[in-house]
Amino acid sequence: DNLDRGDRQRALEAEYRALEYTASGESVSWQGDGRLSGRVMAAPPYRVGSQNCRQYTHTVSQDGAERVGRGTACRNEDGSWTPLV
Repeated sequence: DNLDRGDRQRALEAEYRALEYTASGESVSWQGDGRLSGRVMAAPPYRVGSQNCRQYTHTVSQDGAERVGRGTACRNEDGSWTPLV
């Protein structure tokens, strides 16, 4: 993983915005300091117990090569999102 601290922060903020604010199928893009960029797209929310959860894909691009990560996160009462491992 070659994300520096600034890029990692931008990537995490994009994940949060995608999970919290976007409709299914909309993507949130971020641009790193160097050659890295990415986009996050969240799936429709579903409920697990009392929590809203969403699956998402996070695509990171570097020099024309793309890596796609997939994850699921659930929303906490305080508005933060916790990735499921």
